[in-house]
Amino acid sequence: MIVVSPVYDDAEAASRVVRELHEAAAREKLQLRVVLVDDGSPIPLTEQLQITAGCPVEVIRLKRNVGHQRAIALGISYVQENEQCDVLLVMDADGEDQPKDAIRLIQQCVQAGGTRVIFADRTRRSESFAFQILYRCYQLLHWVLTGIRVRVGNFSAIPAKFLPAIVTLPALWNHYAAALFHARLPREAIPTERGKRYSGVSKMNVVSLVVHGLQAISVFIEVVSVRLLFLAWGLALLCVGIFLIALFTPWLPASALYLSAAVAVLSIALGISASSLSLNLLSQRNRLDFIPIRDYRIFVEEHRVLGAEVSKS
Repeated sequence: MIVVSPVYDDAEAASRVVRELHEAAAREKLQLRVVLVDDGSPIPLTEQLQITAGCPVEVIRLKRNVGHQRAIALGISYVQENEQCDVLLVMDADGEDQPKDAIRLIQQCVQAGGTRVIFADRTRRSESFAFQILYRCYQLLHWVLTGIRVRVGNFSAIPAKFLPAIVTLPALWNHYAAALFHARLPREAIPTERGKRYSGVSKMNVVSLVVHGLQAISVFIEVVSVRLLFLAWGLALLCVGIFLIALFTPWLPASALYLSAAVAVLSIALGISASSLSLNLLSQRNRLDFIPIRDYRIFVEEHRVLGAEVSKS
């Protein structure tokens, strides 16, 4: 079993997560290897980690900061090409994804016979009330634009047999969970509670949340563009209908006629723009995008093992 976790300048929390992962795995008699992806931390993670005896960790140092989602993509690609495992687990290294739940996800993946990806479904969150309100708004927007309800994040266990397909997904470069949903991989979710950070403060603010949300929605850009197309042309037809009603209703004031005409013209223009956008996006399907398994080496600076010799069995 291998755990892949991105880390940016958060060595104290990551050190504790590594230790607790090994302890939880030992209790369940599981062989576990932890791979931290150092996402271009100002001070290399290998110089900050506090690793205790018997808790080895592998560190993949990236040449520069690429962001949380892309660090996950690079870490998964590195493992797929250089390591062997039965299950790969993706989690955060700040304590919000709890090590005890990581073991549960792995066990559920094994019990399912490696036939589906197991996600953590959050039953309770630990963020501020304002953050949760914004997150609910994002969930609603995501559902309206894509038709998919957001209930899970990165915390998940992947059967090894799915990895060759996952690392060829261009969408993995933008958003891990959305890419797996877009690829229609078999999946299920088990309930978990989000923990609290072990140290420091979350780097996720309002701007980061918006960017993260747009990255997820962008994976479904073809569906989004077609839905916007239907919406635009539907609105255009509605406004044209209102204009015709106003035209043949003498008792309505002239301002109502002019307003309905203007809205109808704007709606038709919006429909034409949406049509052009949809065709342009669909034409881009012929382009060869960033392929994680092919291109990940560009970003990897070094790989080091700390704490002990890591078994490859």
